Amino acid sequence: MNKLSKLLLYSVFHGNLNYSSIPEESFHEIIDSCYWPILDAIKDFNFKPGIEFPVNTLNKIQKIDPLFIEELNKLIMEKKCEFVFSGKEQIVSPLVPKEINERNLNEGIKEIKRFFPKRQQIAYVHEQIFSNGLIPIYLKSKFKNLMIIYETALHTNNLNKQQNFSPTKIKSNQGELNIIWNSRYAYQKFQKYVTGQTKKHEYLDFILGNKKLEDSCFPFYGSDMEIFSYKNTVLGLNGNRHKVKRFYDILEEIQKHDELDFILPSDLMNLFPTSKAIKVCSAKYPILGKKEESVVTRWAVCGRDNSKNNSLCYQAFKKIKILNCIKPESSNRKNHYLSKLVDCWGSDYRTHTEEGKFQNFTKNIHTLNHELDKKIENSFLNSSENTKSDLVIYNPNSSNWKKIPIEIKLYFKPGFMANNFEVYNNGKKIQSQLEDIKFFKNGYIRSAMLVFTPSIPKRSQIDITLRESDNKPNSETKLKNLIKTKSVEILLGKTGGSIENIAFPTITGKPMINSTKYSRHKNPSQANLLSGQIFTVNRDGNKFDDLIETEIISEGENLPIRKKFSCSLELPFGDLTKIFYVYENIPRIDLRYIFNFKDYRPGIFRINLMNLNSNGFQTDSFSYSTNNGGNLELFSLKESVSHDKPTNSKISTTCCLGSTNCFLDVGDKNYGVTIYSNNAECYSVPMINFKKSNKIPLHIVYSMCELDDTTLTWWKGKKEISFSILGRKDSLIQTKGLCESLFLGLISKSNNPNITVKN
Repeated sequence: MNKLSKLLLYSVFHGNLNYSSIPEESFHEIIDSCYWPILDAIKDFNFKPGIEFPVNTLNKIQKIDPLFIEELNKLIMEKKCEFVFSGKEQIVSPLVPKEINERNLNEGIKEIKRFFPKRQQIAYVHEQIFSNGLIPIYLKSKFKNLMIIYETALHTNNLNKQQNFSPTKIKSNQGELNIIWNSRYAYQKFQKYVTGQTKKHEYLDFILGNKKLEDSCFPFYGSDMEIFSYKNTVLGLNGNRHKVKRFYDILEEIQKHDELDFILPSDLMNLFPTSKAIKVCSAKYPILGKKEESVVTRWAVCGRDNSKNNSLCYQAFKKIKILNCIKPESSNRKNHYLSKLVDCWGSDYRTHTEEGKFQNFTKNIHTLNHELDKKIENSFLNSSENTKSDLVIYNPNSSNWKKIPIEIKLYFKPGFMANNFEVYNNGKKIQSQLEDIKFFKNGYIRSAMLVFTPSIPKRSQIDITLRESDNKPNSETKLKNLIKTKSVEILLGKTGGSIENIAFPTITGKPMINSTKYSRHKNPSQANLLSGQIFTVNRDGNKFDDLIETEIISEGENLPIRKKFSCSLELPFGDLTKIFYVYENIPRIDLRYIFNFKDYRPGIFRINLMNLNSNGFQTDSFSYSTNNGGNLELFSLKESVSHDKPTNSKISTTCCLGSTNCFLDVGDKNYGVTIYSNNAECYSVPMINFKKSNKIPLHIVYSMCELDDTTLTWWKGKKEISFSILGRKDSLIQTKGLCESLFLGLISKSNNPNITVKN
């Protein structure tokens, strides 16, 4: 007689008191009505789930109801359930810097021992949002098993249908991990059953339908606990207790079937050993999402103006790094700041965040930034107070600053600076120029942007002396839309100041930009946007762009470091000034967009930065590279990519890139372009739109706002965003290092009472 094959059911129940729409006063209710019923089910049925809470939630439960932690620990010791790890806080890892992800895991591992001494074997990926760059971070934290969504992995892999939900291995260039599959389809089926949308016999048939001729496994559930007996208007939950009863009913029914059994998630690895490794991320899907309405862009630039909220977090991150360079803190002090920032980067501050939690985030991130400002100011003052020079410039980077152009805004007291001035270090002149000079009524300089090219060893400072020059400030302006330097050629269009051509003669003789003829009769869409063009849709669905006739003004023809274009535009949603800086001796162009919004509520706000001419690149090595929360990842462009394509009528994107080191590179092994945009100044996310056709350019798009059900963005007043377009040869190691230096920049102060510095 043939042995009856079994379908082994495994599950992970995820709990999170920081859930965006749950107010603090409801925590007791959540523990009683959502968390305790799971433990009761474990005691009353042959039910062996994984239980997962971020450490911050465990701390809250411990304060409110320590008996819950005590009972959970008892059940774990009896091997009736197991604890599945996530981290200190639930964050969307592909959108935050590697150091934050490492701190979140390491601190979580350290703190979890207070609750559960036994080391956890499985990590549940936050929000089920995953990128390959995270693999080495988990491996470094000694995790070998992760839980991610099966259906999103199907986008990039033809997974073995016979193997079905059996564990597999995923690989990257930095190592391999075992994957325990979660299933979006399965957990949504469970949720529909407990809410009464599906009858018990229908749901049981669904489970049994996954049974195979041989023993197999199935992800019974892998999502939120908060679906039980809690009224939540945002989630559409009515709060009745029938859900718990229906949950118990199906557990009782499963016990009647000999071919169904529950196992601990960690038992899967012994019962179904992993074999061949697969890759689960691709150029088209560089970051795997959880479900249709939860693409990664949700936490990046939707929500309550997540562009601003993420900028504030990047500002704090930058300051922590700078502070550690000026005055290396003890490990405990540095980790204290990083720990606070991990909490501020919590994903639940970025979706349906209720008012109390959002106020808490705002208070915490501003307090952290203020504390870091004071600490940096005091540390820098103490390290440079004995010098009598006009300026003190400090390089906080771990690499030497090698004549990279830097700009510093200087303010002077009346009667101090009469003429143009030059910059000296130890009596040696440094190449410099002045821009945006403003004068007092008496003709003396009130303020100026000093642009110069210092050389400063890593983590050290130099003294600068300003000497007046007989040369008059260069304020010549012309109507001109073409600039050529030794390293760059750029041509602007008179319609909206769009970019018609960019070339880097020292890199390649081929033009970088695909010129597109503009027609006002065209309905604006990604396919016909021009390079440098704005594309936006307001909350009422009205589309706007910046393609109006304008004058292109060229300033400072004879300046040694960079030349300047600018244009001004009056648009329906506000005023816009575009400024282009074209460098003389390096293949680099800076673009600055300065907005003054009237009263604008965007649903989508994008800058179509470049229409890259893909014809000139070698097909076999054409790719893009960026960081998605971990190590640098390279994605081969061998398929069409449409990150900016709407998921549906209510969600405006399919995906975005994390760009967590603030840069994106597109090119081949011989040459390419690197885009740098400082997330601490204005957070945005890049998206790629690429069709495998010789006639269609590759669009590099940066977004500051996207549409989904959480979007509540509202802009008034001034907002700036800048980009540097860097031509590169061969590998991107050099431009990668440059971008890392640009992020930290230089720190400046003046010991001259007549000069004030704005960093």
